[in-house]
Amino acid sequence: MYSPRQKILWFAFISRVVVILLQAVANFLVPDHNANVFISPEDPTFRKSLGDVVIDKVLGGMKRWDAQYFIHIAQYGYTYENCLAFFPLFPLVVRYVAYGLSSVLASLLNFHSILLMSATIINVVMFIKSADVLHRLSLRVLRSECKAYKAVILYCINPASVFFSAPYSETLFAWMTFYTMLKCTENETLRFANIDIMSGVPAGFSMIARSNGSVNLGFIVYTSFKNVVERTLPEIMYKYKTVKRKIILPFLLLPLFTSSVALFLTVIIAVLPFLLVQTYNYFKYCIQSEHKLPEFLLNPDYVLPGSAESPWCNHTLPLSYSYIQSHYWDVGMFKYYKLKQIPNFILAAPILFLISFHCMSYVMNNVRLCFRLGLKSNIFGYSNKMPYRPKQYCRSFGANDPAMFVYIVHMLFLTVFCIVFVHIQVSTRLLASASPVLYWICASRMNISPTPTSNQNTINEHFRRIGIGKRIPSHHLSIANLEGVDNMYSKWRTFVISSRMPDLQSRFIQYYFIGYFIIGTVLFSNFYPWT
Repeated sequence: MYSPRQKILWFAFISRVVVILLQAVANFLVPDHNANVFISPEDPTFRKSLGDVVIDKVLGGMKRWDAQYFIHIAQYGYTYENCLAFFPLFPLVVRYVAYGLSSVLASLLNFHSILLMSATIINVVMFIKSADVLHRLSLRVLRSECKAYKAVILYCINPASVFFSAPYSETLFAWMTFYTMLKCTENETLRFANIDIMSGVPAGFSMIARSNGSVNLGFIVYTSFKNVVERTLPEIMYKYKTVKRKIILPFLLLPLFTSSVALFLTVIIAVLPFLLVQTYNYFKYCIQSEHKLPEFLLNPDYVLPGSAESPWCNHTLPLSYSYIQSHYWDVGMFKYYKLKQIPNFILAAPILFLISFHCMSYVMNNVRLCFRLGLKSNIFGYSNKMPYRPKQYCRSFGANDPAMFVYIVHMLFLTVFCIVFVHIQVSTRLLASASPVLYWICASRMNISPTPTSNQNTINEHFRRIGIGKRIPSHHLSIANLEGVDNMYSKWRTFVISSRMPDLQSRFIQYYFIGYFIIGTVLFSNFYPWT
């Protein structure tokens, strides 16, 4: 019998294998759509062997849409200005892993094929790591083994699954984001003045993986603020009231100073990689110089390095991202609201509805908690004369749970940003990789029908029959109750695949996740529009 963590790791791996196999079959059977999008130029000096043809047949369906940019950057660097919209961490990782693979496979494959292999392997490994981190984070925040387990299983077949396997930065970003959140919940390891300074490392990596990584700084700032208000200030007040000599008051304020220093250092650690990337972009495109691009990469339709012609170079803060998104992709406030985009709005509707409805329900049912910014009501040892009594009948997502506050605010901000600014179909993969809230919502709202092997008597009889002498951990039993004995002996069978849901809401979640998993992979692998 597998433990919950083993089940999660195996299912995460198998789900990636299914995506790879499904896109290969779909790419073989369905003709590609002519999407008229950017295609990375081929190096004419690269020879194509039988191995390259095989890799192209097996993994070619992964190299669609923005994956063309990521592979191009990994292979040639930032050769065109529009490439700056794609942040460098993922392409760099892909390139350097490909260097290692090429030392073994150079005689069989050209470097382009090795890059595609590298990106696929990296995303499989990182997806397993991200699922493991999400499980630990969910256990800590939800304080429920069953909900945490369900949330991670749903993450493994999330509606944007194909983007977590294709050469996109979603998996790397999700891993770094979940890890930042996890570090902000820890009470040990390199903590200084109520904040884990090392939380700045994954936050910094997320900022150079995707543009919305900068929002992750909010978790660091909020954690420091909450710790100061709930821990440091009450301690200072207590010492001030009990100390006899008020002359030492300045020394009592020392923890506030150290907390400020710790927060400053953590933010510097997080922001430094982003600043280095922006400096690189400026020197590459805003300083007049001779480019050294080979002839096959020269394209008059794109701005080349060293041209110093772009308007963003003259901005007070010469940041390229917003200009490039607006200039090349027409991204802006409500610019995507056109009749011809109605199908894309329909594609994004399920995730936007799920998140908006449940997050707003949390706010409406926790108004006083939200006004307190998720802080305790009796910070300084006393509470209001008329204390807030939560609604006992309220069963909405995260009801009366202060730990959920910062995650809800983060998710609501991203959701509103998606609705107002971005190409709406991108909402699915952006929100699925940026926050665990989608999976927590669905885990809390999804009821599982009991299977013949999931009742307590059957499980107890099973353990007696196989003669296990040691005591089974309670959290293993809780997952066995959820999955049933048969599923706990399988690497791939889980409740979301094998269980029949008892109510409409649970069936909607099940069909939404599985449907988008399959349909999205098929459409994406043949250049058809998807999320």
